[in-house]
Amino acid sequence: MRIRNLAVTATLIPVLMLAGCGHDDAAEVAASSPGAHKAAKPGVADAVANGSQPGAGVAASNDPVINAYYDYRVAFDVMMRSGGRSTEQLAPVMTPTMYTAIGQQAKYFRAKRLHNTGVTKVLWAKRVLRSNGVIVRACYDTKQARTVDTNGKSVLPAGTPTRWLDQMRVELVQGHWVVDGGSTTPQAC
Repeated sequence: MRIRNLAVTATLIPVLMLAGCGHDDAAEVAASSPGAHKAAKPGVADAVANGSQPGAGVAASNDPVINAYYDYRVAFDVMMRSGGRSTEQLAPVMTPTMYTAIGQQAKYFRAKRLHNTGVTKVLWAKRVLRSNGVIVRACYDTKQARTVDTNGKSVLPAGTPTRWLDQMRVELVQGHWVVDGGSTTPQAC
């Protein structure tokens, strides 16, 4: 019984610390951290393939933080498939700082006349509480999302990894969860 109480206390310490910084609705939502969610958000592949707006599919989970990550992936794929021309769907799913950074990538794609074919497949995503905020860790596969030039020739060198680990910070901005940057590393996840 005491070990169980210790485990519960150890699990709740980060949540209590987050909630202890005043009454913050973000802390309450962040405290309800579910485990990993299988990805293949219903409608994501269709939304990207059809170039529709993010959020066109059914919610991936009942977790708004995980859904914010999925919406970011859809918006990012739409931008990449459009060759950097379609960026209006990015603003609602990321912070202005992140939007500026992704805008530079869109500008590069336009200048070099590149675009992606296919879609990115998120294999799993889970929420993690860290000292620097709420992080979504997600594994995604880019095997179907090739970057090509105007002739349809792949511009990525042979052996470019296709499995990636995202660790994206997600923030509550004006009552809406959005991605605020992080890191992406090649990893067999």
